[in-house]
Amino acid sequence: LLDSGGVLMQPIGGRWNPRADFEPTVRTHAPHVTDAQLAEAVAQGERFLTATTSTPDRDDYHRAMLTAIGVTATPELLAELVQDVPPTSIVETFPDVIPTLSTLQARGVPMAVVSDAWPDLPELHAALGLDGFFDAYAISAVLGCNKPEPRM
Repeated sequence: LLDSGGVLMQPIGGRWNPRADFEPTVRTHAPHVTDAQLAEAVAQGERFLTATTSTPDRDDYHRAMLTAIGVTATPELLAELVQDVPPTSIVETFPDVIPTLSTLQARGVPMAVVSDAWPDLPELHAALGLDGFFDAYAISAVLGCNKPEPRM
């Protein structure tokens, strides 16, 4: 059993949430927003995630962050914050991951992912070249709970 974030992959830019394109996307809709306000939005997002018992809806997460800094969460802004971007622009695998998974797979070791993540994790893994390694996924947003909940 493997976790995904921090084990198989890491965020480009150093943080998982919000995505690295959060600040420039918000600034296209609210150019008056300061760096301090954006930092507060990120902090509010962390508080929001910490207070939940499972991975929340992305729009609810973004609304909480934007509300904290007085930016209206328009449908257009919310859509841009979750728009598809090339996965390799926001995350990368650790250098030893694919060789290690290949070795384990060649030895017949069954592998699964258990992760506090959004439902699209298998697609993200596929885009990073990790498809075909895992027999199963336990994903918090799908199961409605976070680790270490026994259902995970």
